[in-house]
Amino acid sequence: MYIEERSFRRFVEACIEETVVVYVDHLLTQKNYIKEETIERMRLDEEVIMDFFREYISVAKVESRVRIMSDLKELASGESLDTFTLIYTNILEHQPDCPPEVVEKLVGLREGIPRKDAKEVVQECKEIYENSLVGGNPAKAGFLFPKVKCLTASKGSLWRKLT
Repeated sequence: MYIEERSFRRFVEACIEETVVVYVDHLLTQKNYIKEETIERMRLDEEVIMDFFREYISVAKVESRVRIMSDLKELASGESLDTFTLIYTNILEHQPDCPPEVVEKLVGLREGIPRKDAKEVVQECKEIYENSLVGGNPAKAGFLFPKVKCLTASKGSLWRKLT
């Protein structure tokens, strides 16, 4: 009633982006293994968030912001090297700044993946990421990964170790 509709829609877009940032950050920093129940919970969370924000902004805008949650759910439920690399390549199409550390964290949280296989997946995804860079940088920065605290914090701590 007191806020212009256009300004309100921009505010809702900022809210959905922040919701997804916090969700992904918590997903990557959790201490529990990712199991079948976790994957189901991720699917339900995605549905709830989509249903809530659809009330206020267009379905297309909601889907474009929530797509990464769906992609990370698929990545977390991957079963083979080919599956992980295919899903990660798909993520890079929509979120070119998604670092391979995301794969490393999710694979590390997965139950039942041998360490050797996990290292192979991460190495393959690092190569995919390196090959996707344009002039040493991602093609374009998205709204999500520069804001995910667990990813920016790890780079900061590495920097402190080097100085």
